[in-house]
Formats: sequence, structure tokens, C-alpha cells
Amino acid sequence: MERWGKEVKDNRDWISYNEKMIKKGEWFFDFSFLESIQEEIGEMNKNKVGKPYKYSNSFIEFEAKLQPYFDYRSIQGICKALQEKIVEFPVNNYSNACRRINDLSLSLPNIDFDKPIYVGNDGSGIKVSNRGEWMRQKWQVRRGWIKAVITVDVEKKKILDIEVFEKGDSEPDIFERHIKLLIKKGAKIKKACADGAHDKRKLFNALEKHKIEQAIKIRSNASTKARGSISRAREVRKFKELGYEKWAEEKNYGMRWATEGKFSCVKRKFGEYVRSTKKYNMIEEARRKFVLYERMIAYIEA
Repeated sequence: MERWGKEVKDNRDWISYNEKMIKKGEWFFDFSFLESIQEEIGEMNKNKVGKPYKYSNSFIEFEAKLQPYFDYRSIQGICKALQEKIVEFPVNNYSNACRRINDLSLSLPNIDFDKPIYVGNDGSGIKVSNRGEWMRQKWQVRRGWIKAVITVDVEKKKILDIEVFEKGDSEPDIFERHIKLLIKKGAKIKKACADGAHDKRKLFNALEKHKIEQAIKIRSNASTKARGSISRAREVRKFKELGYEKWAEEKNYGMRWATEGKFSCVKRKFGEYVRSTKKYNMIEEARRKFVLYERMIAYIEA
């Protein structure tokens, strides 16, 4: 009430909402891959040199859905139990499952860029272990982390691109790279929003070059001098003239919270830490969480 000045009303269609929540559960145990498993394996082994594949990528994706919740030995046990109920259900060895899951190349669902989009960018840390506070203080164990940076269509609430790394480029540099890739794919971007960490002259210049309206929060101590970016200096003067609240309302800056919401959804569904211990596997697992979440949403909406 103090912040928004009005009480939020829950206008959700609860019947539709409940059905979507049920479909989320169905997605985890969607066995439709069994219908074409032999054809898929045959296609994968076509012109392959060396030992042929024994398990299809769609089956490995089924195992990948379970990996955030179970270790690889438990996943093998789950498949073994399913084999007793479903004839010829595949059972993959846990070591092979680990290798195949981390080598699995999953892509985000395709998005039709039928109209100009409003994009947002943000980053968030992913814990690399679930060590407790006592262990860290007692044994001086430094809990590491990796970082995920995503670009989201804030109106459709769809992830458009993602990068996960331990050490990498800054968020503004990644946002600029994502924008260039989206434009190459045929997207027309009407506006780009981001928090104060993106207040960089290089990013402002890139948005100006592509004629994209910006909604990037200006730092409180920002200078009104150009110093290499006329567009940023113009926005700084406007920001200081209007003040944050009026500026945010005019720019529709509140839409940026779709990126924050996406991190919240993924972490609540698949956990805020990774189970893997090797650096490469950690990064792949973290990226896989976001891709699987988007594929789950696409399944619900289909």
C-alpha cells in the first residue's frame, strides 16, 4: 500500500491456473519419447563413426529433468522401476547418464518475432553447493558461485538468450551481445530495460545505433557530461529532471521485474544450487535449469 498506493487484486482464473500446475507435473513424466525412440536412435547413428548411440537424446532429456532432484544412481533406479511397469523402458547406467546429460545440447523454444519486442536483462548468482552456514564458519569453507545472465522478452515473459559462467564479461557487454544476436535472428527491438549495473556508455551507444529506446536506471552520481556518449548524457539530464519515480513511470521501467521473476521461478522449481562438482558440469547444469523451465512452460502452453 505504501509503495503502490492501492491494494493488489488477485484476478487470476483459478481453474485455468490449476490445470497449468497439473500439466507441470505431467511434463516431468512425459513418456511420448518412447513412441519414436528407435527411429531417433537410428537417425542419431546415421553416418556416426565409432560406438553407436544406445539411448536417444529425448530419453536423456527425460533423465535431465530428474537430475536437479536426484543423483545419477537414483535416476538409474527410477528408470529400473519404470522398466518393471513399462515394457522396454530404457535403463541407462548412472555414469553414462552423467556424461550424456552434461553433453546434451538443449536449446530454448523457438519464438516468433511477429512484432517489436521489449527486452530486459539481468544477472544472478547460482550456488555451487548446499553447504550450511555452520560449515562455512567452522571450517572457513568458501562457498563458490557461478553467474547466469539472461535476456527476457518482458511482455511475453520468455527467455531469449542466456549465458552461464564463472568468470566472464560484464552484464552490459552480454546484453549488447544478446541484442546483436536477436537482431540477426530477425527480431525488432523497440525498448531495452536494465538496472543500474548496465549504466555504461558503450551500451547506450549500441542502443542508439540500433534505434532502440532505453530504460536503463541511471546511477545517482552520474555526470551530465557526454564523455563519449551523447545519448547517455541526454538520459542523465532527463533522469535528474524528472526524478526516479516519474522517470520509471514514463519509461515503464517496472516491466524489468519480469527478469527478476524468471530467476525466482527457475530457482524455486529446480533449486538455487547445482548438484554437480566439476566446473564444466556445474555451468551446464545451471544453464540446463533455465532451458528446461522454458521447455516446461512451452509444454504447458501447447
